[in-house]
Amino acid sequence: MTEEDRLLLVDLKNGTQQLFEAFSKLENEKVLLEEHILNLKHEIELLKQERLEMGRKNEQLKIATQILSKNDDNEVAKQKIDFLVREIDKCIALLNK
Repeated sequence: MTEEDRLLLVDLKNGTQQLFEAFSKLENEKVLLEEHILNLKHEIELLKQERLEMGRKNEQLKIATQILSKNDDNEVAKQKIDFLVREIDKCIALLNK
């Protein structure tokens, strides 16, 4: 084996080692990014639940405001309350089964 062949072999070995190090680094980065993605998905689900809850609270506040108002628009509030009572009755009936 000539000196030139040895130098080529050393260069090849160094290049291969650098490739393995880069590959390992990218694998670690991939794992971190996958964990970050999972965390973001979890956060998105929490925010969706929070948004739904806020929507429910907003509807409740609208109903409460209509009930407490002095307007003749109480008929709408009464209809909403009747609807809610029917929904509660359905839930109770399902629980009793």
